[in-house]
Amino acid sequence: MSAWTLKFDSGSLFDFLHLRRPATASAARPVSVRPAVSREVSQRRAEAMRGFFPKLASWYEQRMYLAEMRDVDRYLSRSSDLVDLERRIRDVERRGSASRCF
Repeated sequence: MSAWTLKFDSGSLFDFLHLRRPATASAARPVSVRPAVSREVSQRRAEAMRGFFPKLASWYEQRMYLAEMRDVDRYLSRSSDLVDLERRIRDVERRGSASRCF
């Protein structure tokens, strides 16, 4: 017989509607014990994390660079003529990457 069997003669309507287990003294939950992690597994995990973070930083840096280049491209594409384009190019070169307000 399953532990989830409904008994209509005992328990409340709330227990019946929510399919609760009848409370018994032997229904204590087992304590989960994490297995001990070996030193070798810990070292491999640490190496993997050290390898991951430089890649993450590189990826983030590349994304920021591409976003900045999109902003510069958008700013330059709004020029009305050749003189305005040259002025905007000088403006971008003068500002550098410190100021991204275009």
